[in-house]
Parts: sequence; structure tokens; C-alpha cells
Amino acid sequence: MTEFNYAKIETPDGELVGYIAMEIDTENGINCTTGSLGHGLPIATGMAFARKIKKIKGKIYVMLSDGECQEGTTWESLLIASKHKLDNLILLIDYNKIQALSRIEDALPLHDLAKKFKSFNWNCINIKNGHSFKSIIYFLKKINIKNKPTAIIINTIKGKGIKEFENDPVWHARKLAGNEIEIGKKRLGL
Repeated sequence: MTEFNYAKIETPDGELVGYIAMEIDTENGINCTTGSLGHGLPIATGMAFARKIKKIKGKIYVMLSDGECQEGTTWESLLIASKHKLDNLILLIDYNKIQALSRIEDALPLHDLAKKFKSFNWNCINIKNGHSFKSIIYFLKKINIKNKPTAIIINTIKGKGIKEFENDPVWHARKLAGNEIEIGKKRLGL
């Protein structure tokens, strides 16, 4: 079952649509995509808390962008997860330092993100090369901290592998077209 809840905002240029999509799989759990609304961590925190209360084993994983770390509900959820010692909650942050159409530094700087998580009493792991799946898997397997949630900051480069597109905020919402597709294929060896 998939349920979509749309939020529509009329703008001078048309309609802007944001959404939360939720898929309930009775065998594997609930998968949600929430966009940049900042609701992913609150949903995951509730799931982790429920599992802890019911003494259900397993972990809840949630992925956020660095831009979502600017949302108030993210910081509220960090406090709740810490208070309830949700060691079954793993947060992965794609830290490419770009949000929507600007750089984090220009929009709302986060500065030392790891220090912020630690100040909320979270275990924090900082992966310098976030493009190494081997490193990410290594650290995911290594997590064994009791009574603290874990944040894994995964430093990445937006558009990695295609020099013409790397670190350019314009590619957040723009599709490749025409010759750009060929450039991308060539750089990726396809």
C-alpha cells in the first residue's frame, strides 16, 4: 500500500507541490520519503522509541541531507532520541554542503556538525570519504554504543565523478539534457 499526502502552494508561476509518501510493507516495515520537509527523523525517532518500549530488536535507519539539518523538527528529534537513549536509531547524513540551490555556508551555515550532534549526547562518526561504500558498511557494522543514538556524517561531493557537474547547486533539481547526458556517460565510463 502506498499513500501520498500532497501539500499544494499556489505561486505566481503555478503550483508548488511537496509530499510525504509512505509505503507500508507488513513484512519489512514502513518506508517513507519526506523530501526536505524535515519529517524523516521525527518519524524514525517515533519508530525507534516504539521498538524500544515494545522490546523489539533491530535498528531504525534514517537518511537526511545536510539541508534537513536546518529544520527545527530535526533538532527536536535529536533531543527526544537522546532523552530516551534510542541506541536503536542510526542517522546517516549526506553532508555535501549544498542545499536546494545554494551552498549551506551561504544559506544557513552548520559549521562543526559533528560537534553539534555530540552536544546533543549522540554518538557521532564522521566519514571523510562518503563515496566509499566499504567505509560506510564498515562503520555501520562497528556501531555498538549503548544508550545513545548514532549519527554518521557522510562527507560527499554532489555530482561526484562528473567534473563538469561537481559541487554545483544547480544540479539539485535540474535534469541532464542533450549533450550533458553524453558528458555524464563518458565521465562515468558508460
